[in-house]
Order: sequence, then structure tokens, then C-alpha cells
Amino acid sequence: MHNFALQFKANQQRLSTKERALGQFLLQHQQAASTWSISTLSAKTDISTATISRFAKNLGYPNFQSLRLALAMPQGKHQLFEEIGEHDSLLTMADKVFSANVDALQATASNLTETQLQEAVTLLTTANQVGLYGLGASNLVALDGYHKFLRTPINATYASDFHMQLMAITRLTPADCAIVISHTGTDRDALALAQVAADHHVPLIVISGAAKSPIAKLATVLLVAVAEETQYRVEALHALIAQLSLMDTLFILCAVHLDQGAAAVLEQIRKTIHKTRK
Repeated sequence: MHNFALQFKANQQRLSTKERALGQFLLQHQQAASTWSISTLSAKTDISTATISRFAKNLGYPNFQSLRLALAMPQGKHQLFEEIGEHDSLLTMADKVFSANVDALQATASNLTETQLQEAVTLLTTANQVGLYGLGASNLVALDGYHKFLRTPINATYASDFHMQLMAITRLTPADCAIVISHTGTDRDALALAQVAADHHVPLIVISGAAKSPIAKLATVLLVAVAEETQYRVEALHALIAQLSLMDTLFILCAVHLDQGAAAVLEQIRKTIHKTRK
């Protein structure tokens, strides 16, 4: 059963105004609400039972009863993505940073589906060429993906400079695949890269923290890396953990799918590297 707080944080951008208000109300009254009927909740919030039922399904629950069970789950040690206080001890601050990273990973993992992962693996393993693109901190994720995919038979490409990335993605065809990483999903340069892919009918895997962002709308497959920006984490650095984990997942799934081919490439790379260490 998915943790309610994680599910709400992961999906709130795609919810209506009333649904977001309902989610906030449930976060504030989680234990009590777990015992209420749908009609009682409707009366307390002045939100229709139809909207409440739709809200449950939009969070990934099959029905309201499943949502109630999730509300009854014990809450974690910290509030989700708990803010760091200026009077916190150093150890408390460190604990909250680690907890935020764990929250980001749990929320990201809980929103993956078999269908989207299968589609992503098919696109990557059948592509003539896979281009990896990202700006700023997201460029680190693209580089990490390039480093990993070099260990497979997948023909991966990467460039750190934006204009080089534009040139490279322009050369991709519908037989290739692009992975674009953008935390906000609104960055002008990242959006430009994704638009080029869309214009050239290149299958596009997007890793983003914004499910309803402009770049998400261009995605063939969207993988949402959940993170929460706060006063002391304005760059949402823990989002990198979620993004890197999604890239790790794509690599592992592709390597397993390619099996012997990936093993052969990895062995060849190990031998080459070993020669340089003699």
C-alpha cells in the first residue's frame, strides 16, 4: 500500500485545485480521516464524493477504501521533506537531509509502472543511437547515464555543452532515442532540446520533477523524479538522487534485457582498462 503523503507529493501537480485542497486537509487530519466514510469526508470538506473518489484514483488507489487504508498507515520519523530549522543540531540537520533523500526515492519508486518501464526499455534497446541531454545539475545525470550505457551494446552519445547538444540531437532520427533530464521541466534550453526531438519524431524519454510541465507534454515516456524545494534546498539537490536512481534503473533494466551482449561489452571494457593499469 503506497504511503499517502508520498503519493500526494508525487502527484499534486496533476491534481485540480479542489483535489490539492483535499490532499492538504487529509495530511492535517490523516489518522482521523482514516476512520471516516466518504460521505463524512465530503461533509467535513464540502467536496463532492465524486471528486473524492476521483482524487483517490488520481493518486493511484483503486478506490476510496484503499485510500483510507493508506491514511491509516503509521507515519515516518519525520514529516515528508521536513524543513531544516536554524536551531537544529548538526546531527538533526544531517538526519533531515538523509530523510529527504529517502522520501524522494520512495515517492519516485512508488510512481513507476510496469508499462512505462517496458516502453522505455524497448525504446532504448532497439534504438540505433541513444542521446543523453541535460543542463546544469541535470547534465551530471546525463553524464552518469552515458558512463553506464557505455557498458552495454547501446550506442550512447553525450555532450556537456548546450550548443553541442543541440547539434547532436538535431542529427537523431525516428530510429534513435533521446533522454532529456530537466528538474523543473520549464528550463528554456532543455525544452528546446526536447522540442527538436519532437519535431524530428525522435522517441523521447523525459526525466523530470514536474509531471505537467511543458517538457513532460513532449515525452514519449515520462519518468517523474519526485522532490520538494524548500528554503534551505532551493536547488532541490536531493532531486538528483531520484534522477540518478531512475537512470540506474534504466541502465540495469536494459543490461538485463540485453543479457549476453551487455556481459560481453563489459568484459571487453574491463580488459581494456586492466591493460592501462599494468
